[in-house]
Amino acid sequence: MTFAFWEIAAGGILPEHDHPHEQVAILLEGRFELTVRGETSVLVPGTVAVIPSHARHSGRALSDCRICDVFYPIREDYQRLNSLVPPEAVRPRATS
Repeated sequence: MTFAFWEIAAGGILPEHDHPHEQVAILLEGRFELTVRGETSVLVPGTVAVIPSHARHSGRALSDCRICDVFYPIREDYQRLNSLVPPEAVRPRATS
């Protein structure tokens, strides 16, 4: 498993994408609009969202947010994550 902790500024966008990993997103603070397979919901603190493998999903921070994402299997690509994400939008800390 890979655990990733995100701090996302209000208005930050997560472009639509998919990946082979199963994902569980837990909203710790703020409000986050999440769309999974065309179904949109607003996450509030304590909300847990399950994103199946290969499901198209996207999101938008409605306020400053803190999110914990859990992925299985391990996200090997997160080893180089800090060089891929614009720091003004998202400040990640990923651990495996």
